[in-house]
Amino acid sequence: MTGRVWACLLALSVWAGGGCAPSSAECSGDALVNEETALDALPKAQFDWKALWVWISPSSSREDVQQMASLAAECGFTAIIVNTGHRGEASYKSRYRPMAAGQTVDVLGEAVAAGHSRGLEVYAWISYLAGSGTETFQKEHPDHVQVLLPEEEAKAAAGTRTSPDRADVQGGSWLCPDRGLTEYERGITDEIVRNYALDGIAIDFLGYRNYRACYCAFSTAQRAAFAQAHPELSAEQVLMQFSRQSLVHFSQQVRETVLAAKPTMKVAIHVYPDFDPDPLYGNRLAVDYCGQTIAWFYVPHWPFERILENQKAYMAAQGRHVPWNRHVAFVGCRADDAAKSPERLRREIRLAGACGCRHMMFAFHETLHQDSALAAAVRDELTP
Repeated sequence: MTGRVWACLLALSVWAGGGCAPSSAECSGDALVNEETALDALPKAQFDWKALWVWISPSSSREDVQQMASLAAECGFTAIIVNTGHRGEASYKSRYRPMAAGQTVDVLGEAVAAGHSRGLEVYAWISYLAGSGTETFQKEHPDHVQVLLPEEEAKAAAGTRTSPDRADVQGGSWLCPDRGLTEYERGITDEIVRNYALDGIAIDFLGYRNYRACYCAFSTAQRAAFAQAHPELSAEQVLMQFSRQSLVHFSQQVRETVLAAKPTMKVAIHVYPDFDPDPLYGNRLAVDYCGQTIAWFYVPHWPFERILENQKAYMAAQGRHVPWNRHVAFVGCRADDAAKSPERLRREIRLAGACGCRHMMFAFHETLHQDSALAAAVRDELTP
């Protein structure tokens, strides 16, 4: 998304909500949008909640989990978000999914203990519609799988990527969010919340493969009924509002399931994939921590100007629809050929704190484990 588009979104979000964007003083980040400016032109961010997304292999040992938790604490994080499954298998003891062949360690249980012993909050990372957790259900309920237009499926099969930020259409087989939280997903959520001393759950992969809508028989019929009930809306407005309503409703169902089992739990999300009809829709979700990407993984890395514009737009939209939904600046960094320099990563973290933002997410733990220079940069920025 270009800077001009984000500027328009920011202006629109302020106008539509009748509110005001953060003041220029609160959003002072412009000094860092130029690669040549000194890093200390913007002070270190002051975050209250700092979460690290953690992918733990089913073959991980207790020592691996302990090392992960130690690294997270040393780098200044206050929370870890730990995966709960992979390829249809669970990283914990589940009655819905088998543990990986040969797995002897309850990875989630070990992570809860290791995290809490170091003063870290622990969140269970659940991918609801795609990837782990859905394969068994999809085989038994193929009518619940997302259906896209033929030309979209062709793009997905070809892996078309006209933007460096994402594939034109996500591949794979995903469940349809328009049907809401299935009993299978509800059961997985409930057993995780009840059986582990977690502080919260984190939603991932809530969205559409084409970033806008599903065309299965159920969705098509429900969208037609929605259009009939709203004759004042254009076809594009119907698609946008119906899909957005489905995503919001899904988050509400997840939250209700979590709080019914444990009222003190928090709900977080990484807003992914994008929802193109309303890029700022995350502020409508029933979550406490709304992770929205300001700096993505892939090359070419986003210009600092774009990162700051993303942050301004998300902060301006914060609290517009759900008062307790807090924007969380999500920063992604890899330790491979797409790795960022430590200096760039430090700038991105400081920009994540622009506009008064007090919450951030970083992905992934593997990056810090594999690249000591990047780990040092994160530690310098997140610790006093």
